[in-house]
Amino acid sequence: MPAEIQTSKMKITLVFILVFTSLTLFAQEKMVKLFPFKSAIIEYKYEASIKGTHIKYIDDWGYKQADYIYKQLNFGGNADKEYEIIILIGEKAYTVNLQKKEVAIGRNATYNYYLLNPDRKCTDITDALTKAEGFKINGTENFLDKTCELWKGSGSKKLTWNGVALKTETNFMTIIVEKATDIKTDVDIPTEKFDIPQDVKYISSDTYQGYSGLELDFSNTNKIEDKSSGSIRIEFSSADLESCSNFAYFTKTGEKVITEGENDYNKIDNQLIKSQQHFLHNNKTELPEYSTAIFVTNEGEFGKLQINEIDKNGFNFRYVIFNSDGTIKKYSAETNELLKDDFSFAPNKSNSKIEITPKGKAKCLVLGW
Repeated sequence: MPAEIQTSKMKITLVFILVFTSLTLFAQEKMVKLFPFKSAIIEYKYEASIKGTHIKYIDDWGYKQADYIYKQLNFGGNADKEYEIIILIGEKAYTVNLQKKEVAIGRNATYNYYLLNPDRKCTDITDALTKAEGFKINGTENFLDKTCELWKGSGSKKLTWNGVALKTETNFMTIIVEKATDIKTDVDIPTEKFDIPQDVKYISSDTYQGYSGLELDFSNTNKIEDKSSGSIRIEFSSADLESCSNFAYFTKTGEKVITEGENDYNKIDNQLIKSQQHFLHNNKTELPEYSTAIFVTNEGEFGKLQINEIDKNGFNFRYVIFNSDGTIKKYSAETNELLKDDFSFAPNKSNSKIEITPKGKAKCLVLGW
């Protein structure tokens, strides 16, 4: 089997360890407990055709998760390396490619499921995905002093515990083994484990993390194989999901900020902007209509802005400035009054772009340009 196909199979296997998250309605004020433990550190190692390590961090009952993955596939004389960090915080998924030095923001696809079904168990999705891969429950097995559910299918084996895969043995033309070597629960997790590295550049992405090769339809529990696309559709019992086209933002008091428009603007948050401060600059720059810029003010506050409209009569834009904890400090949909001490704005000669000139120590960056 070609290495790229093998890698795809492995990504589907890896999903069981990545997809779970708890949620919050307003900035972690309301949280669903996905796991029976508040925090955990699970260390894995790869064996057989893959070599490497994987460390999973869980905090706030699963609301925050981070997977540090370092592995190399050796198959047919080819070496396929994968060094990445996947950070799940509520509905957000940050995928960091450490080889390309890039970070993308996408949706954590389980967020809406547990938001609409907060009383559901963390095993709901892992069980459905395991069945979709052709596994059947086959009793229990003790592993690392944990009583795990034993799944078997097509010469492969999987052990899951509280919604987390602790051991996976797959046999697709070659043997791949990923197994936990150590589990610690209810321990302190360093906050920096959920930070985006400072040396990676943001790229626009609508990737849905956790379901590589899977198309989600939360309507019933049937398995559908789509031979035309080579994907598998997994369907769960639940109400219709809310639209995933935009991210919602709320003020400290819970007031919703309207974020209709381009996804880049809607996806960007304080966590991402902080990771991009190395790339911010104080040069004059041009912001095209509907594109997004991120910035830091003279007071060291991070924010984002987007031109809504520009013509011969003028322009208008919207922006958000964040508090250090990621909540919204202030925002505006029409005026630049709150930014006048940090930037000057003026249309270019053709009225096609807005020229942004930072003042003092303020800096900005136009995304994707």
